Order: sequence, then structure tokens, then C-alpha cells
Amino acid sequence: MLNLKFRFRGFTSLLMVFSFLISLISGILLYFTPQGKVAHWTNWTILGLDKEMWGALHINSSLVLFIIFFFHFYYNWKVLIRYIKKKAMMAFNLKYEFFVASIISIFIIVATLFNLEPFKTIIKWNDDIKQYWAGQAQAQPPVPHAEDMTVTEFCKNFNISLESFEQKLNLKRWTFKDENETIKNIASRNRISPADIYRYFKPSVYNNQGRGKGQVQGQVGSQLQGQGQGWGRKTLQDVCNSANKDVDAVIAKLSANGIKASKNELIRNIANNNNLRPIEIINMINEGGK
Repeated sequence: MLNLKFRFRGFTSLLMVFSFLISLISGILLYFTPQGKVAHWTNWTILGLDKEMWGALHINSSLVLFIIFFFHFYYNWKVLIRYIKKKAMMAFNLKYEFFVASIISIFIIVATLFNLEPFKTIIKWNDDIKQYWAGQAQAQPPVPHAEDMTVTEFCKNFNISLESFEQKLNLKRWTFKDENETIKNIASRNRISPADIYRYFKPSVYNNQGRGKGQVQGQVGSQLQGQGQGWGRKTLQDVCNSANKDVDAVIAKLSANGIKASKNELIRNIANNNNLRPIEIINMINEGGK
């Protein structure tokens, strides 16, 4: 005969494990996602879910994990207190292990905050992944948040008449409600991306695949392109290498403008220390010759 008695302690333990797995998997997948603007513009998905969905899963599963941990502690606090006391007594025999574990934990925090290895490389890989997605031919919106434009705003910005917009969408059998509907909603209803709509009306933008990224978004300069490309998380040396600039000459140029910088300093830190935005530092680096 089956025992149908509901065991709440077992339930909380299982739910905590499942929540942890969801949080872990979603966290790993979020590491490989493109920037938000790229994900929204290209309707990027993985396993059928877009970036916002994976982000929501990660947040909600982490919240459930925290809540279940609280209940788990509440229902097992006596056992846990005894366990902690027992381990506290054993800690006297684990002083070296405690010391090493503490040092490693402190190092993780310090290395992450000050962009030290090996975490610098982990973050760089994440930046490289985002740069890869951003480098695709149709990845960059022509203007920030173009997918949130209404039909009226879209047509005005890109010199398209409302009549032409409606006629061309009808040819593709893409439906839209009225001129106040956003490009994102039109794309979603017709199971396409906002980039597909823009490419349909402006095909010449994507004809040269090698220059797609620079054409779609516009240029900060001839070597460094686009705002929001993760430049703030790169060192001055990395940016100079990307722009084919001599780092010492750039440091001298910045110094002449009253900006103190070192080659291994992050662009965002240089900007923050001088009350500027990272993109303003990038523009200064890009001005002039090598």
C-alpha cells in the first residue's frame, strides 16, 4: 500500500535541488548570451527561450532557492545548530584549511573587483562572446532601441512612407495593427526579428557583409566602432591594440587633456576617475593618427 503522507522536509530539500539546477543552467547559458540590444534586435533565442526569459528564470529560481533555504533552515534548525556546533569544535583541527579557504574566498572577491587573473580572462571570454554576436551582419540596430519604435517613428527615422510600409508588409504577408504598434510587436506576431523588418526596407545596409556591423550601428571612428561594445571592461592596452594605436602615444594624448591613465587600467576606471563616460575616452583614443 502506498504511503501518501506528504513529507514537507523532503519536499523542501527536493525543491531546493531543482531550483539550484535551474539557477545553475540558466546562469551558464546567460554567460553565452549577446548584449541586450543585440538579443532584442535579432530575436536571439537558445532552446526556444530569449535572453529575457533566461534572465527571468535565473532570477526566479534563485529567489525560490533562497526562500526554500529559509524554510529548510526553519524546519531543521535544531539539527543544523547541532551540526554547526560540532563543526565549530572540529574547526580547531582545521585551522590551516580554514585559513586557505578564507584566503581563496577573499582572493575571488579582490581579483574580480580589480580585474585580476584568472577572472580577468573569464570576463574577457564573456566580452569576446558578446563581440562575436555583435559582429554579425544584422546584429546592430541602426539606432538604440529601434525595435521599440512605433511604425510612425520607424518610418520617420528611415524616410519610409506609411503607405509604402503597409504595402511592403502586405507583400510579405506580415500583419500589423496600426501605426502606433512597435516594430518589436510586429516582428513577434509574424515570427521574425526586428532586424528582418529593417533589412527588408533597407537591404543595401546588409549587402556588404564584412561591413555590416559598422554600417548598421554607425561608427565611433575608423578603428573603434559602436557604443556599448564592452570597451569599458577592456584595458587601455587592449583598446589600443584593437585600434592599432601606440599605447604610449595615447597615454600622452590623454595626459595632455588632463586625463591620467596607465596601459593596464580599465577604460571604465579611467572614465570614472575623470568624470567622463567610457565612450568619451574611446573617442579621444580614436582621434588623430596612430
